[in-house]
Amino acid sequence: MVPAFIVVGLGVNATSALVISQVFSALPSDTHDRAVALHAAPDIMGSFANGRMTRIAAIAGTAVVMLLNTILLLQTFGVPVPFLKE
Repeated sequence: MVPAFIVVGLGVNATSALVISQVFSALPSDTHDRAVALHAAPDIMGSFANGRMTRIAAIAGTAVVMLLNTILLLQTFGVPVPFLKE
């Protein structure tokens, strides 16, 4: 909670700080890549290994979340997004 108190104490808009922190916490990481690879490995997961379609869905879902996070960040910082109407 200390970082949150510092951010609010500095006068940063609490809602904007929350949005930005949540977007950055949702960034895909190396851990996500390893999880997708681990779940697709038949030598580790056996018959429970994810198939090609599940891997494609996981990658597509990650891409959609990243696109939405990018749009949210742009809007938070006041950058106009051409294909969105205000």
